Amino acid sequence: MIKISKNNLDFLRRARKIYFVAMTLELDGGHTDSPVIYTGVGKSRMTRAALKFLKENPALASAGVHDPAERMRLVEEGKLPLIVNLGTAGSGKLGRGDIVLCTNFVNNGDDFIRERLDFPVVPEPASYVCGSSDWFISEKNFSNAEVASMREDFDCLDMEAYALANICDIYGLPFCAVKCISDGADDTVLNFDLELPRFRAMLNEFVESLN
Repeated sequence: MIKISKNNLDFLRRARKIYFVAMTLELDGGHTDSPVIYTGVGKSRMTRAALKFLKENPALASAGVHDPAERMRLVEEGKLPLIVNLGTAGSGKLGRGDIVLCTNFVNNGDDFIRERLDFPVVPEPASYVCGSSDWFISEKNFSNAEVASMREDFDCLDMEAYALANICDIYGLPFCAVKCISDGADDTVLNFDLELPRFRAMLNEFVESLN
């Protein structure tokens, strides 16, 4: 189910978009007219990919602005592309197959640097909060108490969004994330590889609807 308001969907359709996607297994780039950058899994790979892209596109790197209203205006006028992290995520609050828009991001799994970044870039506030960790959220990687806390604290959990949000914040670029919920942010993630084709098909269909 697409849990994105009509106004925000219309905004996404109008905007020039650049998709940053961790894996080809999450999106077939042939389903969108927009550029797709495949980055690899994890915050460090996302950071390297984003910095490499900006180095190769200096005009974009220098075009950002830090005023949120001005950023939205530039996107609306087609003068600045919207950077979109698109992919799968786990959630203890949402159903599998739900597609949500996130504009709030937290560096999760690091007690020393648990920063939060907010991007008021869409017409209607998108209240979903995405926490990005360095590992799958499961009781194999975290304690039972930690898993329960993360499932309660965040609407969805991934491994890349915060890293790209951080780069966009530094450069003043408009950013959001679109996530398809693929697991319960618990031991159900063990079936991730088996179920991924179903969620990839949903994301393919979603980006086609934005062309």
